[in-house]
Amino acid sequence: MALAALYAKNKLLVEKSFRHLTPPALQALDQQLLLEFQSLGASDCASATSSSSAPETNQQQQAEIEQCHLVLAQACIRRMVHCYLDKFANLPTSPQVVEDALKFHTLPLHLQEQLATKYGNNKPSPAPTTWYEALEQLKALATSTTPSSSDGGEPTLDLGILWRLLLDHPMTAYVPVQCQACGHVVPDQYPLQQTDKEVGLREVPPSGKELELRAGWFRGPRKAVVLESTCTKCQHVSHWYRSGHPQIILNPHKWGRLCGEQEDWRLTLAHYLKIPVRLVVPLDWDHVWSEYQATSSTSTTAAAAASVVWQVEDESARNFCCRLDEGIGSWTRVWAIHSNPEWCQDVTQDYLTCQENGGRADDRIRHDNDNSTHAMERYAQLVQTARKDALGELTQAKTIHGHVLERANLSDEEITRELQQATRDYGKQKWWELHQ
Repeated sequence: MALAALYAKNKLLVEKSFRHLTPPALQALDQQLLLEFQSLGASDCASATSSSSAPETNQQQQAEIEQCHLVLAQACIRRMVHCYLDKFANLPTSPQVVEDALKFHTLPLHLQEQLATKYGNNKPSPAPTTWYEALEQLKALATSTTPSSSDGGEPTLDLGILWRLLLDHPMTAYVPVQCQACGHVVPDQYPLQQTDKEVGLREVPPSGKELELRAGWFRGPRKAVVLESTCTKCQHVSHWYRSGHPQIILNPHKWGRLCGEQEDWRLTLAHYLKIPVRLVVPLDWDHVWSEYQATSSTSTTAAAAASVVWQVEDESARNFCCRLDEGIGSWTRVWAIHSNPEWCQDVTQDYLTCQENGGRADDRIRHDNDNSTHAMERYAQLVQTARKDALGELTQAKTIHGHVLERANLSDEEITRELQQATRDYGKQKWWELHQ
């Protein structure tokens, strides 16, 4: 219970260190947690210490260090799981809230025409004027035209087809932060290559609903803020903030929708449509995406859970290994997280394996003259090297979550068990209250 004792004494240190787990943050946690282990064990070993030999003392110290490493690895897993389950818990659950958001904005004329052309199915029909009408348009495309005998002759909405259409739809697309007049993109970089001032960005006081709706992290870690951008091209002043509320996310007028908002909305939409979806999170890389359940079963047995097939439609997510070639740093692991413990897994190997071998990645992945097998071996080595980097210099986010797990010698299977246990404990135990 050393971590719980440390949290009680110095909540700020623990929360701040885990929020952005860098080498200095880990060093501070290591030092303080070791002191807690020594303090908690002092009464039990005070008499033995005075008469123990040097080798025995060294062994005890090494055991304390190893225990410290394990506790911090478990805490790293549990905190991340609980943070993302908080996200699930805070998503809008009321269908009315979702429908109100879908109906709130009037789509720009050029977007109405685009949707009518692309999704009109070659039939003369009114262009959708709201996202709600656009969703109804997609439902019509995903509904079978040939009734089957099993459903009494009624047309059937294929949720798999509908979800694939939605993932490729402007409603759920990534939208960069940009000038809301000319569309000039504000570079979302981290580490920064240009300061906020150099790209025309500044933080401004929030007002009204912004106080409760705004979120954080843009161009690196920052608190929940509102941003004002003076376009370096046309000098137009744009107002923008991150938010998880669907009404804000769905603003169709050049309003930035980053991967966090994109996945918040996709999770909300999946819940609204009753499509099984889980969140996928790469460690030490600032990104998220989702997988959807291609086949579902009403059975709750372990065999049924094991037979669930998860798919990724987005090519860049499916082939996330290829992003290791971008030169901006590495990721160290990939986790799938959901409120159902059986759906929580370390899926790193799936993203380092081609589909022909049971993984996620496309079979034709190439790099230079490598075939797919050799390319995957090279990608796996890059990930492994990044895990061993205690300085965080090799990861995209400059954090060291993967290293914390690596030094604790946790296997993929052990990490999966910790992910699932953390999910079971959510709402019953705090993330720092470890099972020891």
